[in-house]
Amino acid sequence: MQMNISGLGKANTGLWAICILASLWATPAPSADCDRLSVALVRLAADRIDAVFEDVAASTRALGEEYRTLVAHPSPVDDHLVAAWANRATTSGATTGFRTWPQGSPTPAFRDAFPGFYSYQREAVTPGAAARLQAFERLVPIFRAAYHSFDFSWVYLTTADDMLLIYPYVPMDEAVHNDKPTAQVFYKAADFDRRSVGWTLPYLDLVGAGMMITASYPIYADDRLLGVASRDITIKQLSRSVLTHLTAGQDTSAFIVDERGLVIDAADAELVAELETVNTMKKAAALFYRTSAGLAKLDDRGAVASRFDWVNELTERVLAATAKSGRSGVIALEAGGRRVLATRIQSTGWLLIMAVR
Repeated sequence: MQMNISGLGKANTGLWAICILASLWATPAPSADCDRLSVALVRLAADRIDAVFEDVAASTRALGEEYRTLVAHPSPVDDHLVAAWANRATTSGATTGFRTWPQGSPTPAFRDAFPGFYSYQREAVTPGAAARLQAFERLVPIFRAAYHSFDFSWVYLTTADDMLLIYPYVPMDEAVHNDKPTAQVFYKAADFDRRSVGWTLPYLDLVGAGMMITASYPIYADDRLLGVASRDITIKQLSRSVLTHLTAGQDTSAFIVDERGLVIDAADAELVAELETVNTMKKAAALFYRTSAGLAKLDDRGAVASRFDWVNELTERVLAATAKSGRSGVIALEAGGRRVLATRIQSTGWLLIMAVR
C-alpha cells in the first residue's frame, strides 16, 4: 500500500530539508523554526501510523461482528448440504481443505484470489461444520474487500472449534503443517478479557513478507466464544513510506523500535540491509538496537545487537528518556553528535526515532 501523509505537502517537506541542510553548514544546531517543524513532522508521522493501526483494528472488529450476525441468523442445514460439502473436501492427516474454486478448474496457487476453507477437527463435515462453511461462503466478499482495503498479507477467521477461513488462498500443503488455529499466537493475541482487539508482538513472516504484526478480535454471542477474526499488517508496507518523509536530508536516519529496542523497521539502507540479514538468518525478529549492557538486561538468548554502535547507543538514550517521560510528546536530545527526536506510536507503544547528524 502506498500511504500518503495527509497535510505533509511538498512545500513543507522541501522547507524542512532546506532547514536541515542549512543547519549542517551554518550553525551547530537547527534553528528554532526548523526544530519546531521537525517535531511536527515526527508527531505527524507517528499519528499516521497510529491511524492505520486504528483502521485495521476497526476493520478486524467489523469482520468479527459480521460473523457473529451470520451465526445468529444461520442458513438451513440438511443432509444434502452436508453431503455437498463432503464432496468438496480433501483430507491430509488431521487437516481437511474444501474446494472454493469452480469444479474442474486447477487448484489455486499460493496467494491467488480465492479463500481457503480448512477444518482441523477430527470429524470434518458435521452439520455444525457445514453451517460454519456456509457462513464462510457468505463472508468471502467482505473478506476480499477488507483485504484490498489495505492489501496487507492475510485476513482470516478462526472458529472456536478449529475451522479457518483465510484470504487470499493458502494451499493445502501449507495448511497441513500448521498447528490447530486455536493454539496459534494470532488466536491467543485477542483480548478475551475486554472482548477487544489485541495485537501480537512483531514477528518475522516465514514466507517472505518481512516483519509483521497481527490484530485479533474475539467474537462472542452473549458469553459464548464463537472464534477470533484476525488480519495482518506488513510493517514494511506500513512504515517505509512514512519513514521516507523523515529522511529528506542526506545525513538523516529514521527507524522504529519497540519498548525493548527490538527493531521494527528503518529507512537507512545500511540499517535495512542489516535488519533483513539478521532476521532471515535467525528466522525470527531478533535484531535489537541495544548496547551489550542493555541487551544483557533483556535475558533473551536469541537477541542480536546491531553492528552499528551509534544506533545502539542512541536508542539506549531514547529508551531511558522515554521511560521517564511517559507515553506522550516528543523527546529531543543530543546523542553521539546527532540531534535526536523521538515519540511513541500510541497504539503499540513503539518508538519512532529520527536522528540528524
